[in-house]
Amino acid sequence: MSVDLPAPTGPSSVGVTEWHLVDSTRTDPWIGGPREVLAQIWYPAENTAAETAPWMPPGASAEQEEFLSELGIPAGSWTLAPSHSRRDAPARTRDGGFPVLLNSPGMGDATGWSIAQAEDLASHGYVVVALNHTHEAFAVQFPDGRTAPTQVPLDSPQEVLRDLLLPTRVADTRFVLDELTAAHTGERLTTALPTGLIQNLDPSRVAMFGHSLGGSTTMQALHEDPRIRAGVNFDGPVLGSVAEGGIDQPLLMLASEFSPWFDAPGWEPYWHHNIGLKVPLRVRGTQHMSFCDQQLILVRLADTGLLSGEVRQKAVGAIDPSRSIDLQRTYLRTWFDTVFGRGDLTTTIAGLAQPEVVPYP
Repeated sequence: MSVDLPAPTGPSSVGVTEWHLVDSTRTDPWIGGPREVLAQIWYPAENTAAETAPWMPPGASAEQEEFLSELGIPAGSWTLAPSHSRRDAPARTRDGGFPVLLNSPGMGDATGWSIAQAEDLASHGYVVVALNHTHEAFAVQFPDGRTAPTQVPLDSPQEVLRDLLLPTRVADTRFVLDELTAAHTGERLTTALPTGLIQNLDPSRVAMFGHSLGGSTTMQALHEDPRIRAGVNFDGPVLGSVAEGGIDQPLLMLASEFSPWFDAPGWEPYWHHNIGLKVPLRVRGTQHMSFCDQQLILVRLADTGLLSGEVRQKAVGAIDPSRSIDLQRTYLRTWFDTVFGRGDLTTTIAGLAQPEVVPYP
């Protein structure tokens, strides 16, 4: 049984590449030595015959196999169709460059679980830079073949998330943004990226989005780095100093229907020191894992009888998967289009009103 990835909706072809970076100024908190980060990047590409990339890179694919095995899905009973991205295809040229969207995945997740979002954004003129948070992610396979497995139990207490994982994730984020900016300006030379990519991004237009702990990372990164001009939090808790300090930048928050965070401090429309626009919304029919590619995969498995309806309901809710992905793509794209354009964000979100999407009561 094969699961298909919905095609991107934008006019541009999409390229994908990986970028291995080493931060010699930081020590890896789990194994020592310089901190290594592997970014996966989707971008508007020239329409070429370059090889189609798989849906998930090796680290994410291994995580997917483990995840489905824990749900009782027999190995070899499913496959993922290829992505719609061309590996290392030359980047499109655009005067002024393409805006950059940083992306942080959920706790323990490798990049590759939010391809439906990333490809669509790239097809509409964004460069999406997703971060593997090494030794927290399930597995990260570097270009030289080394695999860095996770060192973090999924049942780690919230103190570990707040005091170790979150600061490491934010430092990874700021480091990759530093490297993108240095490469774009010529301060740091790189031949590791596809033709035209570094020249055709705009590091003065940067925003960020993330799912679960990636949403928490997005909020804390906004708090610490003013270069990141806006964010989207998909069903993530509010952790770190942002909970008290707030942010200046606009933030869209999309919660699952029964999210424990929606009524928690920081998700309400206002908090003490926050001065940026905050729009908290809830999506009916969704669960926590609805805001990544599991929305597609688990429903397809349930439809073919490989997964029970009860497990599907608990993981990704009852919402139609195509509708769920369409809502995520539309809200992401429209939010960032408005941030980098001249529209009013409040008016934009009001105009996007959908029956499944309800504001904070």
